[in-house]
Amino acid sequence: MRLKHGACTDAGMVRVSNEDAFTAEGELFVVADGMGGHNAGEIASALAVATLRSGVRSGLRDPATLRELVQQANTAIYTASLDDSAQAGMGTTVTAMAVIPGEEPRVMVANVGDSRTYIFRGGRLDPVSVDHSYVQELVNEGIITRDEARTHPRRNIVTRALGIDRTVMVDVFTQEVRTGDRLLLCSDGLVDEVSDDDIARVLGQHSDPQECAEALVMVANTNGGRDNTTVIVVDIADDISAPVEVTPDDNDTEEFVRPAPVEVPDTGKRRRISIGMTLFWSALVAILLSVIVVMGVYGRTGYFIGFTEDDRVAIWRGRAGGVLWFNPTVDTETRLTGDDLPADILRDVVTNREFGSGVAARQYLALVEQAIVNSTTTTVDGSTVGSTTTTTGD
Repeated sequence: MRLKHGACTDAGMVRVSNEDAFTAEGELFVVADGMGGHNAGEIASALAVATLRSGVRSGLRDPATLRELVQQANTAIYTASLDDSAQAGMGTTVTAMAVIPGEEPRVMVANVGDSRTYIFRGGRLDPVSVDHSYVQELVNEGIITRDEARTHPRRNIVTRALGIDRTVMVDVFTQEVRTGDRLLLCSDGLVDEVSDDDIARVLGQHSDPQECAEALVMVANTNGGRDNTTVIVVDIADDISAPVEVTPDDNDTEEFVRPAPVEVPDTGKRRRISIGMTLFWSALVAILLSVIVVMGVYGRTGYFIGFTEDDRVAIWRGRAGGVLWFNPTVDTETRLTGDDLPADILRDVVTNREFGSGVAARQYLALVEQAIVNSTTTTVDGSTVGSTTTTTGD
């Protein structure tokens, strides 16, 4: 089988760096779309590509071998994320295509995440791989259409990726090919910006695979280019005509085989996984909100006495020192200062004596003020002369 290919990658019109990685050499073609902060996504995608390239040197015999190589890439990324805290949580999607050795002209496609492989034949574009994404599950269940999935606000949520967990489930498809077939591997930067109809139109306009790859990236950038975009176009160039069908590999019972149009295997299991994940995250959000509400209520209940910034004695509402971002606020400010207070009362104010209600706190300070008034009152010739201090506030 003689192949011709072209490849192009671009950071896009919004992103500063390009976290995509690819390889297109010999009979192996890979697109990986990295994710993770501090350039960790770039490292994850590069590790995936490097692991697959290295493994190919030992020979790709069958779909099971390709699946094993992708799982090795997952292990490499997961281990690297544990070794470096700056790379914690990094991951990457991947779609990989390789020629299956043998007389029958066939290719095998491995897929994890939402990077895709298509086949373009006779002017018709059909997916070979099936996305592992939230919106794909909605499409599978008939809730939204493929066109609606392109603009769905949660279209970038993937349900599988390399490097996130110690193990990963890898889908592998086999596809018979014939002369004139054109295969397309791409990251989601292309499909999020360009419809399948427009992708098919560009694939049909350019005979040279390199020009075609560059044209697809240019269209994605013209339409917004909000993500990195990577495209590999592979042409089947030799006269190897064969019937159009997809066949499973008899030696690999875990194979996911897609007839055209796409039929998603094991939909019930995927639905159960989707519902389980939805319930898990909903419960987690509910717990977090409950904790925040409880801490907020706790942080705003109770009263204590203390000084304001201008050394006035005041009644504060809340908890001394605050709780999380719930800081106490002044409920009632008096004219008393630290110099006015006896030693025992001063100690209560400095240590932020607490009260069960604002009324109890105000009664306490009223008694303090009265005691201060009484201690400063003197009698001269039968007349009472002294000074008074009043409270302000509620």
